[in-house]
Amino acid sequence: MSEITSGFRVSQPAISQHLTALKRAGLVCERRDGRHIYYRSDPNGLAPLVDWVQRHRELWPARIEKLKRVLKDMKP
Repeated sequence: MSEITSGFRVSQPAISQHLTALKRAGLVCERRDGRHIYYRSDPNGLAPLVDWVQRHRELWPARIEKLKRVLKDMKP
């Protein structure tokens, strides 16, 4: 943990809380080796975000065009 905390002006308990939240979210995996814990990012945890962005990327262009037409028609 000291290697992680040395790069930040945040307390070790705060770093632990952040890592716990990241683990629960599926964004970080841990591997224990004796007293040491090794963390790594887990890109699979971003899959729900990628899916959400993709759905909205497909949805919004048509809606923006519709909004442009409505706003254009509202001009006095």
